Amino acid sequence: MYDLWVNYPAVPVQQAAVAEALGRLAADPAALPAHFGPPPGDPSARAALGLFLGLAAGQELALTCGGQSALSVALLAALGAADPARRRVAMEGYTFPMARNFFRMEGIPTLGLPLDEEGLQTDALERALASADPPGVLYLMPVLHNPLGLTYSAARLRRIAAIARCHGLWVVEDEAYAFLASPEQRPPTLASLIPERTLVMWSLSKVLSLSLRLGALSHPPALADAVTEQIRIRGLTGNPVVAAAAAALAADGGAARIVAEKRAEGERRRAMARDILGARRFAADPGASWHIWMHRPEGEAEAAFLARAREAGISIAPAKHFHHADREAPLFRLSLGGETDPARLEAGLKVLANLLGD
Repeated sequence: MYDLWVNYPAVPVQQAAVAEALGRLAADPAALPAHFGPPPGDPSARAALGLFLGLAAGQELALTCGGQSALSVALLAALGAADPARRRVAMEGYTFPMARNFFRMEGIPTLGLPLDEEGLQTDALERALASADPPGVLYLMPVLHNPLGLTYSAARLRRIAAIARCHGLWVVEDEAYAFLASPEQRPPTLASLIPERTLVMWSLSKVLSLSLRLGALSHPPALADAVTEQIRIRGLTGNPVVAAAAAALAADGGAARIVAEKRAEGERRRAMARDILGARRFAADPGASWHIWMHRPEGEAEAAFLARAREAGISIAPAKHFHHADREAPLFRLSLGGETDPARLEAGLKVLANLLGD
Protein backbone atom coordinates (compact mmCIF):
# COMPACT_ATOMS: atom_id res chain seq x y z
CA MET A 1 0.00 0.00 0.00
CA TYR A 2 1.36 3.41 -1.00
CA ASP A 3 0.75 5.97 1.74
CA LEU A 4 -0.47 9.20 0.16
CA TRP A 5 -2.48 10.10 3.28
CA VAL A 6 0.04 10.82 6.07
CA ASN A 7 1.07 14.45 5.96
CA TYR A 8 4.45 14.48 7.71
CA PRO A 9 7.49 16.11 6.08
CA ALA A 10 10.53 13.96 6.88
CA VAL A 11 14.11 14.22 5.58
CA PRO A 12 17.09 11.96 6.38
CA VAL A 13 19.17 14.71 7.98
CA GLN A 14 16.68 15.20 10.82
CA GLN A 15 17.35 11.90 12.57
CA ALA A 16 21.11 12.36 12.63
CA ALA A 17 20.71 15.88 14.02
CA VAL A 18 18.31 14.70 16.73
CA ALA A 19 20.56 11.78 17.68
CA GLU A 20 23.52 14.14 18.01
CA ALA A 21 21.57 16.59 20.19
CA LEU A 22 20.31 13.81 22.46
CA GLY A 23 23.80 12.31 22.60
CA ARG A 24 25.28 15.57 23.81
CA LEU A 25 22.70 15.72 26.59
CA ALA A 26 23.29 12.09 27.60
CA ALA A 27 27.04 12.71 27.78
CA ASP A 28 26.58 15.58 30.22
CA PRO A 29 24.53 14.51 33.27
CA ALA A 30 24.56 18.08 34.57
CA ALA A 31 22.56 19.12 31.51
CA LEU A 32 19.74 16.67 32.29
CA PRO A 33 16.80 18.03 34.33
CA ALA A 34 16.87 16.76 37.90
CA HIS A 35 13.85 18.59 39.36
CA PHE A 36 10.26 19.41 38.50
CA GLY A 37 10.16 22.48 36.34
CA PRO A 38 7.27 24.86 35.64
CA PRO A 39 4.39 23.30 33.65
CA PRO A 40 5.03 25.50 30.57
CA GLY A 41 8.63 24.27 30.38
CA ASP A 42 12.14 25.35 31.32
CA PRO A 43 12.59 29.11 30.77
CA SER A 44 15.89 28.70 28.88
CA ALA A 45 14.36 26.16 26.48
CA ARG A 46 11.37 28.42 25.93
CA ALA A 47 13.66 31.38 25.23
CA ALA A 48 15.69 29.49 22.62
CA LEU A 49 12.64 28.04 20.92
CA GLY A 50 10.82 31.37 21.02
CA LEU A 51 13.64 32.97 19.03
CA PHE A 52 13.60 30.11 16.52
CA LEU A 53 9.82 30.19 16.06
CA GLY A 54 9.65 33.97 15.75
CA LEU A 55 7.64 34.63 18.89
CA ALA A 56 5.61 37.80 18.39
CA ALA A 57 6.27 40.83 20.59
CA GLY A 58 3.86 40.94 23.50
CA GLN A 59 3.50 37.13 23.64
CA GLU A 60 4.84 34.40 25.93
CA LEU A 61 5.74 30.81 25.00
CA ALA A 62 4.70 27.53 26.62
CA LEU A 63 5.81 24.02 25.68
CA THR A 64 3.62 20.91 25.61
CA CYS A 65 4.00 17.22 24.79
CA GLY A 66 2.94 17.65 21.15
CA GLY A 67 1.26 19.87 18.59
CA GLN A 68 -2.20 18.49 19.27
CA SER A 69 -1.84 19.20 22.99
CA ALA A 70 -0.63 22.73 22.23
CA LEU A 71 -3.70 23.30 20.05
CA SER A 72 -6.01 21.89 22.73
CA VAL A 73 -4.55 24.16 25.42
CA ALA A 74 -4.75 27.20 23.13
CA LEU A 75 -8.39 26.53 22.27
CA LEU A 76 -9.43 25.91 25.86
CA ALA A 77 -7.61 29.01 27.10
CA ALA A 78 -9.25 31.12 24.38
CA LEU A 79 -12.70 29.73 25.21
CA GLY A 80 -12.09 30.40 28.89
CA ALA A 81 -11.26 34.02 28.11
CA ALA A 82 -14.26 34.53 25.81
CA ASP A 83 -17.64 35.78 26.94
CA PRO A 84 -19.47 32.75 28.43
CA ALA A 85 -22.46 33.62 26.25
CA ARG A 86 -20.24 33.24 23.14
CA ARG A 87 -19.01 29.67 23.45
CA ARG A 88 -19.26 28.88 19.74
CA VAL A 89 -16.04 28.57 17.69
CA ALA A 90 -15.89 29.86 14.12
CA MET A 91 -13.50 28.05 11.80
CA GLU A 92 -12.73 27.56 8.14
CA GLY A 93 -15.16 25.43 6.15
CA TYR A 94 -12.36 22.98 5.45
CA THR A 95 -10.18 22.50 8.51
CA PHE A 96 -7.81 20.29 10.48
CA PRO A 97 -9.80 17.11 11.33
CA MET A 98 -8.32 16.69 14.80
CA ALA A 99 -9.43 20.20 15.77
CA ARG A 100 -12.93 19.42 14.58
CA ASN A 101 -12.92 16.15 16.55
CA PHE A 102 -11.66 17.99 19.63
CA PHE A 103 -14.62 20.38 19.50
CA ARG A 104 -17.02 17.45 19.23
CA MET A 105 -15.49 15.60 22.16
CA GLU A 106 -15.60 18.73 24.32
CA GLY A 107 -19.19 19.53 23.28
CA ILE A 108 -18.16 22.89 21.79
CA PRO A 109 -20.50 24.18 19.05
CA THR A 110 -18.81 25.28 15.84
CA LEU A 111 -19.54 27.29 12.73
CA GLY A 112 -17.83 26.70 9.38
CA LEU A 113 -17.12 29.77 7.25
CA PRO A 114 -16.29 29.91 3.52
CA LEU A 115 -12.88 30.68 2.06
CA ASP A 116 -11.74 32.27 -1.18
CA GLU A 117 -8.29 32.65 -2.75
CA GLU A 118 -7.25 35.21 -0.07
CA GLY A 119 -8.49 33.27 2.95
CA LEU A 120 -11.51 33.30 5.24
CA GLN A 121 -14.28 35.48 3.82
CA THR A 122 -14.60 38.39 6.21
CA ASP A 123 -18.17 39.28 5.21
CA ALA A 124 -19.23 35.81 6.40
CA LEU A 125 -17.33 36.34 9.66
CA GLU A 126 -19.01 39.70 10.21
CA ARG A 127 -22.46 38.19 9.58
CA ALA A 128 -21.71 35.47 12.14
CA LEU A 129 -20.64 38.07 14.69
CA ALA A 130 -23.83 40.06 14.09
CA SER A 131 -26.06 36.99 14.53
CA ALA A 132 -28.04 35.96 17.60
CA ASP A 133 -25.39 33.35 18.39
CA PRO A 134 -22.02 35.02 17.73
CA PRO A 135 -18.78 33.05 18.12
CA GLY A 136 -16.31 34.00 20.84
CA VAL A 137 -13.29 32.26 19.27
CA LEU A 138 -11.95 32.02 15.72
CA TYR A 139 -9.69 29.09 14.81
CA LEU A 140 -7.82 29.28 11.52
CA MET A 141 -4.69 28.18 9.66
CA PRO A 142 -3.52 31.18 7.60
CA VAL A 143 -0.21 29.84 6.21
CA LEU A 144 -0.13 26.63 4.15
CA HIS A 145 -3.63 25.71 5.18
CA ASN A 146 -4.45 22.05 5.69
CA PRO A 147 -5.87 20.71 3.38
CA LEU A 148 -6.01 23.53 0.81
CA GLY A 149 -2.36 24.64 0.82
CA LEU A 150 -3.68 28.22 0.78
CA THR A 151 -1.79 31.14 2.33
CA TYR A 152 -3.84 34.18 3.33
CA SER A 153 -3.12 37.58 1.85
CA ALA A 154 -1.69 40.21 4.18
CA ALA A 155 -4.70 42.44 3.51
CA ARG A 156 -7.12 39.69 4.53
CA LEU A 157 -5.27 39.05 7.77
CA ARG A 158 -5.25 42.74 8.63
CA ARG A 159 -9.01 42.85 8.05
CA ILE A 160 -9.54 39.79 10.27
CA ALA A 161 -7.40 41.39 12.97
CA ALA A 162 -9.49 44.58 12.83
CA ILE A 163 -12.73 42.60 13.07
CA ALA A 164 -11.43 40.53 16.00
CA ARG A 165 -10.38 43.64 17.90
CA CYS A 166 -13.69 45.41 17.20
CA HIS A 167 -15.86 42.47 18.27
CA GLY A 168 -13.79 41.14 21.19
CA LEU A 169 -13.06 37.90 19.28
CA TRP A 170 -10.27 35.60 20.48
CA VAL A 171 -8.14 34.02 17.75
CA VAL A 172 -6.26 30.72 17.69
CA GLU A 173 -3.69 30.71 14.89
CA ASP A 174 -2.50 27.26 13.75
CA GLU A 175 1.08 27.40 12.43
CA ALA A 176 1.55 23.64 12.02
CA TYR A 177 2.91 23.85 8.46
CA ALA A 178 3.90 27.52 8.30
CA PHE A 179 7.59 26.71 8.82
CA LEU A 180 7.69 25.29 5.28
CA ALA A 181 7.07 28.77 3.85
CA SER A 182 10.13 31.00 3.56
CA PRO A 183 9.86 34.43 5.21
CA GLU A 184 9.26 36.18 1.89
CA GLN A 185 6.41 33.77 1.08
CA ARG A 186 4.35 34.44 4.18
CA PRO A 187 2.17 37.32 5.44
CA PRO A 188 2.36 38.80 8.95
CA THR A 189 1.00 36.64 11.73
CA LEU A 190 -2.20 37.55 13.50
CA ALA A 191 -0.16 37.36 16.70
CA SER A 192 1.95 40.25 15.42
CA LEU A 193 -1.18 42.24 14.49
CA ILE A 194 -3.29 41.59 17.60
CA PRO A 195 -0.99 39.97 20.20
CA GLU A 196 -3.46 40.77 23.00
CA ARG A 197 -6.19 38.58 21.42
CA THR A 198 -4.25 35.76 19.70
CA LEU A 199 -2.90 32.38 20.71
CA VAL A 200 -0.59 30.50 18.34
CA MET A 201 0.29 26.81 18.15
CA TRP A 202 3.24 25.00 16.57
CA SER A 203 4.14 21.33 16.20
CA LEU A 204 7.87 21.06 16.79
CA SER A 205 7.54 17.36 15.96
CA LYS A 206 6.68 18.38 12.39
CA VAL A 207 9.37 21.04 12.29
CA LEU A 208 12.16 18.80 13.64
CA SER A 209 11.37 15.10 14.06
CA LEU A 210 8.70 12.75 15.36
CA SER A 211 11.42 11.48 17.71
CA LEU A 212 11.02 14.79 19.55
CA ARG A 213 7.35 14.88 20.54
CA LEU A 214 6.98 18.53 21.42
CA GLY A 215 4.47 21.28 20.83
CA ALA A 216 4.49 24.99 21.57
CA LEU A 217 1.93 27.72 21.98
CA SER A 218 2.22 31.44 22.46
CA HIS A 219 -0.30 33.58 24.28
CA PRO A 220 -0.85 37.05 25.74
CA PRO A 221 0.59 37.47 29.25
CA ALA A 222 -2.96 37.93 30.56
CA LEU A 223 -3.66 34.25 29.77
CA ALA A 224 -0.47 32.87 31.34
CA ASP A 225 -2.24 31.47 34.42
CA ALA A 226 -5.00 29.88 32.33
CA VAL A 227 -2.49 28.26 29.97
CA THR A 228 -0.32 27.01 32.84
CA GLU A 229 -3.31 25.49 34.63
CA GLN A 230 -4.53 23.70 31.48
CA ILE A 231 -1.08 22.19 30.98
CA ARG A 232 -0.75 21.23 34.66
CA ILE A 233 -4.21 19.67 35.15
CA ARG A 234 -4.22 17.78 31.86
CA GLY A 235 -0.64 16.52 32.26
CA LEU A 236 0.55 18.08 29.00
CA THR A 237 3.97 19.40 30.05
CA GLY A 238 6.61 18.80 27.38
CA ASN A 239 9.28 16.24 28.22
CA PRO A 240 12.18 18.32 29.58
CA VAL A 241 14.87 16.24 27.87
CA VAL A 242 13.07 16.52 24.52
CA ALA A 243 12.66 20.26 25.10
CA ALA A 244 16.35 20.64 25.91
CA ALA A 245 17.34 18.76 22.73
CA ALA A 246 14.99 20.88 20.60
CA ALA A 247 16.32 24.07 22.20
CA ALA A 248 19.91 22.97 21.48
CA LEU A 249 19.03 22.41 17.82
CA ALA A 250 17.38 25.82 17.70
CA ALA A 251 20.43 27.50 19.24
CA ASP A 252 23.18 25.82 17.20
CA GLY A 253 21.54 26.15 13.78
CA GLY A 254 20.60 22.48 13.46
CA ALA A 255 16.88 23.25 13.43
CA ALA A 256 17.32 25.85 10.67
CA ARG A 257 19.23 23.29 8.56
CA ILE A 258 16.44 20.74 9.00
CA VAL A 259 13.83 23.29 7.93
CA ALA A 260 15.87 24.29 4.88
CA GLU A 261 16.15 20.67 3.80
CA LYS A 262 12.41 20.11 4.29
CA ARG A 263 11.65 23.12 2.12
CA ALA A 264 13.99 21.88 -0.61
CA GLU A 265 12.67 18.32 -0.48
CA GLY A 266 9.09 19.62 -0.62
CA GLU A 267 9.92 21.50 -3.80
CA ARG A 268 11.31 18.32 -5.36
CA ARG A 269 8.24 16.31 -4.37
CA ARG A 270 5.77 18.91 -5.68
CA ALA A 271 7.63 18.95 -8.99
CA MET A 272 7.36 15.17 -9.15
CA ALA A 273 3.62 15.32 -8.48
CA ARG A 274 3.16 18.03 -11.11
CA ASP A 275 5.09 16.02 -13.72
CA ILE A 276 3.23 12.77 -13.07
CA LEU A 277 -0.30 14.02 -12.38
CA GLY A 278 -0.44 17.30 -14.29
CA ALA A 279 -1.22 20.60 -12.61
CA ARG A 280 -4.72 20.61 -14.14
CA ARG A 281 -5.69 18.12 -11.42
CA PHE A 282 -4.65 20.57 -8.69
CA ALA A 283 -7.69 22.22 -7.10
CA ALA A 284 -5.50 24.87 -5.43
CA ASP A 285 -1.93 26.10 -5.60
CA PRO A 286 -0.06 24.08 -2.93
CA GLY A 287 2.47 26.83 -2.32
CA ALA A 288 5.35 25.41 -0.28
CA SER A 289 3.29 22.65 1.35
CA TRP A 290 3.83 18.90 1.24
CA HIS A 291 0.14 18.34 0.44
CA ILE A 292 -1.99 19.15 -2.59
CA TRP A 293 -5.75 19.66 -2.78
CA MET A 294 -6.80 17.59 -5.79
CA HIS A 295 -9.78 17.10 -8.09
CA ARG A 296 -11.14 13.59 -8.36
CA PRO A 297 -13.44 12.30 -11.12
CA GLU A 298 -16.89 13.92 -11.14
CA GLY A 299 -19.98 11.77 -10.88
CA GLU A 300 -18.42 9.09 -8.67
CA ALA A 301 -19.39 8.67 -5.02
CA GLU A 302 -16.60 9.28 -2.56
CA ALA A 303 -16.87 5.78 -1.11
CA ALA A 304 -16.58 4.22 -4.57
CA PHE A 305 -13.52 6.33 -5.40
CA LEU A 306 -11.84 5.40 -2.11
CA ALA A 307 -12.61 1.73 -2.71
CA ARG A 308 -10.96 1.94 -6.13
CA ALA A 309 -7.96 3.63 -4.54
CA ARG A 310 -7.61 0.87 -1.94
CA GLU A 311 -7.88 -1.79 -4.63
CA ALA A 312 -5.15 -0.02 -6.58
CA GLY A 313 -2.97 0.02 -3.47
CA ILE A 314 -3.00 3.67 -2.39
CA SER A 315 -4.43 5.50 0.62
CA ILE A 316 -5.61 9.12 0.25
CA ALA A 317 -7.58 11.53 2.44
CA PRO A 318 -11.08 12.38 1.14
CA ALA A 319 -12.66 15.85 1.26
CA LYS A 320 -15.26 14.72 3.79
CA HIS A 321 -12.47 14.11 6.30
CA PHE A 322 -11.76 17.85 6.40
CA HIS A 323 -15.17 19.45 5.90
CA HIS A 324 -16.62 20.99 9.06
CA ALA A 325 -20.00 19.36 8.35
CA ASP A 326 -18.72 16.05 6.89
CA ARG A 327 -19.85 16.88 3.37
CA GLU A 328 -18.58 15.03 0.33
CA ALA A 329 -17.01 16.87 -2.60
CA PRO A 330 -15.14 15.70 -5.75
CA LEU A 331 -11.84 16.55 -4.03
CA PHE A 332 -9.17 14.88 -1.94
CA ARG A 333 -5.89 15.70 -0.22
CA LEU A 334 -2.76 14.19 -1.69
CA SER A 335 0.08 14.02 0.84
CA LEU A 336 3.68 13.81 -0.30
CA GLY A 337 5.24 12.82 3.02
CA GLY A 338 3.72 9.43 3.75
CA GLU A 339 6.36 7.70 1.64
CA THR A 340 9.80 8.73 2.87
CA ASP A 341 11.50 7.00 -0.08
CA PRO A 342 11.15 9.21 -3.19
CA ALA A 343 11.11 6.11 -5.41
CA ARG A 344 8.07 4.75 -3.59
CA LEU A 345 6.38 8.14 -3.78
CA GLU A 346 6.97 8.21 -7.53
CA ALA A 347 5.49 4.72 -7.90
CA GLY A 348 2.46 5.66 -5.81
CA LEU A 349 1.86 8.83 -7.85
CA LYS A 350 1.91 6.80 -11.04
CA VAL A 351 -0.74 4.47 -9.60
CA LEU A 352 -2.79 7.54 -8.65
CA ALA A 353 -2.42 8.96 -12.17
CA ASN A 354 -3.87 5.76 -13.62
CA LEU A 355 -6.69 5.86 -11.08
CA LEU A 356 -7.61 9.44 -12.01
CA GLY A 357 -7.46 8.75 -15.75
CA ASP A 358 -7.79 11.52 -18.29
